[in-house]
Amino acid sequence: MYLKRCGGEKRNLFILTINTYNNERALYEIIPLRDSDIKRSVVFAGRYSKNITSSDNLGPTCLYLETEEEINENNYYKNVQRLLNLIWLATGLPVEYLTEDIEGYNNFESLYDDYKCNIFYDPNIIHGLVSDKSPISRVASYSMLMQKLKNEDFKKFDNSLNTYTWAQEIERLPNSHLKYTLYMMLYLSSIDQLANASQIIYNGNIVCEECGTKISKKRETSRISEIEKLVKDLLTGNNVNNHVEFIKRLYGKLRSAFLHHGILRGFEKEGGFLFDASSERRKELLEDMINIKMLNRKLLELFLNKRQIKNNY
Repeated sequence: MYLKRCGGEKRNLFILTINTYNNERALYEIIPLRDSDIKRSVVFAGRYSKNITSSDNLGPTCLYLETEEEINENNYYKNVQRLLNLIWLATGLPVEYLTEDIEGYNNFESLYDDYKCNIFYDPNIIHGLVSDKSPISRVASYSMLMQKLKNEDFKKFDNSLNTYTWAQEIERLPNSHLKYTLYMMLYLSSIDQLANASQIIYNGNIVCEECGTKISKKRETSRISEIEKLVKDLLTGNNVNNHVEFIKRLYGKLRSAFLHHGILRGFEKEGGFLFDASSERRKELLEDMINIKMLNRKLLELFLNKRQIKNNY
């Protein structure tokens, strides 16, 4: 068993050691995305190694990839990382992996017999923050919906999802409370990346009445106004305005305060909010962290659903 970034072959098996497989079906075929080299991709209930006897417990999520080109650093993102991002989005569980040498296998079916886990579903067990049943089925849905996005929306979603994944990776680092401001900014940036570009309100010249000098003047809509439009377009219900106000508060007090003045919202210079904030303040920061993460995930999923509907009907 190997711990390395790339498989380096045309057939690769990634064993997601922390991502427990718990789905109604033992495996799911995933549609290859438009700009990848993938010929076949399958997510299935597996084992940590073929040498480990299958037990009565749930096993790890495994990703089998068969590609036109050998996986390397240049094509790793579009062939591997993007799928890992989708799996993390669907399951709410980390996607760190080990790889195994599968050179002796000619296809998925022969490999599956040696690596499958016989126990793949227990409805009484919920892993991670996601309570959906059969979360891996969502990965299959995500890939189909991504294929139906316009190129511009495909890039928006792809970039936003990668930023969302980065935020979660940083949040899992040791002493992550000392990186609070950083990963919270990334969650906000992920939402911002789904929004439209700022729109030009005015673009022209102003003439000075005293000297006649022409001054170029250009005004655009603010980023927070475009985020507000995004939220109101994707979300429905009575809490839409509450979500907008929540994002506005974080955008000003956290993002802008750090970018312009270096203010650390999580009290990182004082040992972090876990140690140097009042219980009430600590509660607010933790609630903000959970709420922005869940809102970010919800907006990513709604963007996929609503944008593909607009483009195809």
